[in-house]
Amino acid sequence: MTYEYRKGRPRDARACAQIIHNWDAEVPWMVPLDTLDSMTEFWRSLLGTAAAWVAENNGEVVGFCARNDDNIAGLYVDRHARNCGVGKRLLDLAKADRDWITVWAYEANTAARKFYRREGLIEISREMEVYDDGSRLMDVEHRWTRQS
Repeated sequence: MTYEYRKGRPRDARACAQIIHNWDAEVPWMVPLDTLDSMTEFWRSLLGTAAAWVAENNGEVVGFCARNDDNIAGLYVDRHARNCGVGKRLLDLAKADRDWITVWAYEANTAARKFYRREGLIEISREMEVYDDGSRLMDVEHRWTRQS
């Protein structure tokens, strides 16, 4: 498959929120997410202010990455585009003009944590997230630093 990369825009928000909702349906350990509409509004706002990139295949958004300053707010790839270099390219775009970046991933998200380690990010801290329904998830902070 051929992927094209471009700056993310607010109009991409629904597709980005749908990718997250699809991911949520794949992982049994994740707490329930907000509605698709409320997530769309969140990402619409963020994509209007943050540095963001999307990956497209035949005009369809298949992945995205959004960065606030030095922090990755989200990096998600549709399951059909995983293991094709899409996540790596999106992360490389986010790292391009930074000396360091931080990204959080749940401990239970072993695939994401393996990906971040492979891409040179190291674990620097952990925080327990406690949700309204009493669910608890360990969130792991990862950091990449540009080598001089």
